[in-house]
Amino acid sequence: MNKKEETVNVQDSSRMLSSITSTLSTMTTFVMAIAGISLLVAATSIFNVMMMSVTERVREIGIMRSIGTQKSEVMKMFIYESVILGVIGATIGAIISLAIGWIVVLAMVGSTDYFFTSASLIYIPSAMLVGIVICIASGIYPAWRAANLDPIEALRAE
Repeated sequence: MNKKEETVNVQDSSRMLSSITSTLSTMTTFVMAIAGISLLVAATSIFNVMMMSVTERVREIGIMRSIGTQKSEVMKMFIYESVILGVIGATIGAIISLAIGWIVVLAMVGSTDYFFTSASLIYIPSAMLVGIVICIASGIYPAWRAANLDPIEALRAE
């Protein structure tokens, strides 16, 4: 044989596949954790925006309630506001995500031929729906609080 004593490493494909699968699983878990934290931050921000909206419109709510507006109507008004925030935010988020994804795929692969697959198209509306549901959930307590304001106390507020 050769006196250089060259070494050769041999790996079977199943070992490589398990290593790649393990790495992808770890990355997926990490990304999901970041997404969960992002959803929590978004829900808290939306809750704060809706509570500020109620606080700023206490007098308006008092006037509406004093002229006979039902609690359910006041609650619907704030729920609709959170739905509108959710739809606008989800739409903007989807557009920005698609743009960034397109740029990343173009930079990494050099082509956008593999950007979309028919199976992956379900993720966009699913993510938008989750965003809208989070907005609605974050708006329920502020809407309930607005609906249950005492009209007399609300009219006294400045």
